[in-house]
Amino acid sequence: KWLAGWTFRTRTPAFDPGRTIEVMVTAVDGDHAIARIGDSTLRIDDAPADALHTRVLVEIDAWDADTNAGESTYLETVGKSSF
Repeated sequence: KWLAGWTFRTRTPAFDPGRTIEVMVTAVDGDHAIARIGDSTLRIDDAPADALHTRVLVEIDAWDADTNAGESTYLETVGKSSF
């Protein structure tokens, strides 16, 4: 009984459209910032040019569970990387 409620974390999390989450921008691909969450990737539209290696709030616009990839819109920068 003491294991009741335990769950394992997945390497491929899924996100519902409309949800706001905080992510770390790990790459830039052309005009889009990219966040990697486990083995999933999230493209971030409207991110500032200096968003690389910052923590940002985004709103999920679309998510494809088959490819573990999604699209989101930048809301605000909430911090810098510690490395």
